Amino acid sequence: MNFKTTIGLIILLVALASYIYFFEIRGNDDEAGPTDPTIYGPEYGEYDLVALEIEGPQGTAHFARTDETLTQEWEMLAPTPVPAEAIDQVRVNGAVTRLGYLKPSRVITHVTNLAQYGLNPPQLTVTLIISNGQKIILYTGHETPVKDNRYLRLAGDEQTVYLVFSFAINELHRLLNELPLALTPVAP
Repeated sequence: MNFKTTIGLIILLVALASYIYFFEIRGNDDEAGPTDPTIYGPEYGEYDLVALEIEGPQGTAHFARTDETLTQEWEMLAPTPVPAEAIDQVRVNGAVTRLGYLKPSRVITHVTNLAQYGLNPPQLTVTLIISNGQKIILYTGHETPVKDNRYLRLAGDEQTVYLVFSFAINELHRLLNELPLALTPVAP
């Protein structure tokens, strides 16, 4: 390679790296929110969430903590009442824990068309009841093209859309579509 070609390739590489940094990694300042954004305030602990309701086109699933056990296990109230001992507690606790630590990877502000994110109408409406009486309503939308994030918005704010890790929201879809029943032990 000659000297001019090498310099040209270096300039092209620096320009490409700058573009990626300023427009893809750091984001556009008009769309980006705070550097450490939260969706609904401080994180809550594992036992702070006392009820979870998931509504979608397929139906509704409603879970609540019981007061009958020390660990306050989950029971299902809808679509069919299922007692705590028949619920896969690990699946429900996992979904709840992920919601408690939900942090957006990106915040899009000044949104005017919620439909482009799958939020009008939303794919799921998720209602969280915290032990202090706080009620949080989330609306979930489409997955991003790479399927690693999903769009989400908080009730009462139609101009802000959050990108959150898909696994947390996909597990809510799974709770709605596949009842979290505990496995029955197989007799030897």
